[in-house]
Amino acid sequence: MFKSLRIQGGVMFALGLQGSPNYQGSTTYLLQQFMAELSSKGVQTHTIHVAKKNIQPCKGCRYCEKKGSCVIRDDDMAAEIYPILRKADIIVVATPVFFYSVPSQLKALIDRTQAFWSRKYLLRRSDPPQKTRKGFLLSLGGSRGKQLFDGVILVAKYFFDAVDADYSGNLTYRNIETRKDIMQHAALKTDIVHAVETILSPTQ
Repeated sequence: MFKSLRIQGGVMFALGLQGSPNYQGSTTYLLQQFMAELSSKGVQTHTIHVAKKNIQPCKGCRYCEKKGSCVIRDDDMAAEIYPILRKADIIVVATPVFFYSVPSQLKALIDRTQAFWSRKYLLRRSDPPQKTRKGFLLSLGGSRGKQLFDGVILVAKYFFDAVDADYSGNLTYRNIETRKDIMQHAALKTDIVHAVETILSPTQ
């Protein structure tokens, strides 16, 4: 039904970044449903529970601005996450709202993609080479605040820009306190189906 986003063919690969430290909560459920829909369309999927990984925070040393790589080489970011980010055709970030931003574990991962930003904007290197990567945000929070997702969306947009993924939109849900709340959300399935169709459309 959908044309591949890969320039040279092959199976598409979607990476899900589960940003909540609660592995069994509403954020995990939301991402699971989203990745399952992608998988049903023939997309290969993989999910990383970010809080389970050893990710050192950015040192702010500016090494990447000169060398194009991160000076930290002994954690999961270096060994696993940088390579898999480069492989992904689609990157899905799933996060709860913590003080109008993302949890610290996910923020550490995002901050470490400064190396991608440096390669793109300072060293003028294309990394990764394909120009069809897409990024999508999933987020939920317990309050009904009008600006609840403003900070999270800004963080996601700049993260996707750094890793050279076009921001393809978001699904955000207010008043979600528990896994049961999101499971019982009447529009969830329809929302996910439409979002995946948008991501996989070659015209977007």
